[in-house]
Amino acid sequence: MTGSDSPLQLASTGAGSGDPVVIIHGFTGSGAAMAPLIGRLDGWRRIAVDLPGHGRSPAPPQPSQYSVEAMAESVARLAATAADEPYHVIGYSMGGRVALALASAHPEVCRTLTLISATAGIADAAERAQRRRADEALADRIDEHGLARFVDGWMALPMWDSLRASLGPMAWQASIDQRLRSDPTGLANSLRAAGTGSMTPLWDRLGALDVPTLVMCGELDAKFVEIGLRMSELLPRSELAVMPGVGHAVHLEAPDLCADTVADFIHP
Repeated sequence: MTGSDSPLQLASTGAGSGDPVVIIHGFTGSGAAMAPLIGRLDGWRRIAVDLPGHGRSPAPPQPSQYSVEAMAESVARLAATAADEPYHVIGYSMGGRVALALASAHPEVCRTLTLISATAGIADAAERAQRRRADEALADRIDEHGLARFVDGWMALPMWDSLRASLGPMAWQASIDQRLRSDPTGLANSLRAAGTGSMTPLWDRLGALDVPTLVMCGELDAKFVEIGLRMSELLPRSELAVMPGVGHAVHLEAPDLCADTVADFIHP
């Protein structure tokens, strides 16, 4: 990438000491949204990233800065300045796809890779095009109706039912409020450029990814359990962890179990 598409300077939050762990949030999230996991990973130096258009990071107008590959390069730039040694990478949902792209492009800097409720993309071209059109429609909805209306619709999706039940009313509202602090242009561009419809599928690269990888998903998230099984079968150095009784947001619905599982995996 060159010129306006060069890696962005992303915001991040650091905590603790020890071996570095880079933590990447999901769509509409931020580094702060990963706090339940970050706070439980004692003994590591945690670097929580804000992706473009999220949290305190810039929200450039160019959609190209939001592609999964571009965001992976921006995270790599941040990690290179924050860690002078190979680091553990943890990514959730969209952040998991960014983490996978980072490990695929720069396996030498990744000590381990943890993918929470993530996918390697959509392999079928027709299905990918259909998803791209759907994501474009969602992005247009943000432009036309504003962030608040979009977040209301987004959080009403069935995939968040188990999260809502596990958090309770106050924590659920706090989750909504955090998402409302995202940049509308940033979220729209993320949908247009970083959705699975726009992402270059990585399925054919998994077999060559020589990085120890933990594939984690929630038992109630049937789609991602199936995806997780497929990924773990293709990744040569992988472990699969299906978390019982939880859905897509494993780290929020079962924070202790999620953190303990990650800690056991990345422990030297």
